[in-house]
Amino acid sequence: MRIKFVIVGAPRTGSTLLVKTLNNVDGVCCHGELLGPENVRGYEDGFDLVNASKSEREQRTQRLLLDRNTYPVSFIDRALTSAHTATGFKALYSAFLRPQWHEVIAFLQTIPDIRFIHLTRKNSLRRFISEQILLEGGPNHSGAGGKSEIPIKVYVDIDAFMHKSSQIEAQRMELSALLSKQRVLDITYEELSAATAATVARVCRFIGLTILPSAIEPALHKVGATDLSDSVSNYQELLDHPATRDLAMTE
Repeated sequence: MRIKFVIVGAPRTGSTLLVKTLNNVDGVCCHGELLGPENVRGYEDGFDLVNASKSEREQRTQRLLLDRNTYPVSFIDRALTSAHTATGFKALYSAFLRPQWHEVIAFLQTIPDIRFIHLTRKNSLRRFISEQILLEGGPNHSGAGGKSEIPIKVYVDIDAFMHKSSQIEAQRMELSALLSKQRVLDITYEELSAATAATVARVCRFIGLTILPSAIEPALHKVGATDLSDSVSNYQELLDHPATRDLAMTE
């Protein structure tokens, strides 16, 4: 039996690492973000992005977006239909929970034995800082391109962090309620980053594949600063504030 799955989580919780590593596993096809508000990213249809011309890439982008927006259920159904043992895609909370995709979510829940992988991150402060670094133009993993090696220091607005954390927690609870009757595997960013091969092997077992951790090679590695004092310009303020003190001192 072929299994279909969806990876859901907040930004900066390890979804890119999981998607790219799964795509290195025999029997798995995992698309990227298919429900983004303005684009379709990481659609795995064999299109040669490297050798295609700019015009060809732009035409494909517009075609995928038009198809997705016009016939969303059919689009997702085709994306999840492949010869692989397991086929899936990823969606961020903000996309998955948008009213625009209610019909798609209802369709997904009718698929027999569909699996959901729910990514969370224990350290909400590090998640927030990672997102700020991304917005400043410096994604911090090896697949991010040339800017990933440029050191960036960000200022952390503690009120903005607390507001964002509350928003993400509300989304997490909404998702959990929505998927309460589905098969869900909960994975944390911390365990995925610390033991990538073993964690991805657990995901593989969940989606119907028996893969040993020794056979799995992480597709990305983190680059840049790991010490928050090297990434945050107001690090001392984080240590002084009761809402961020413990998180600032925790990996």
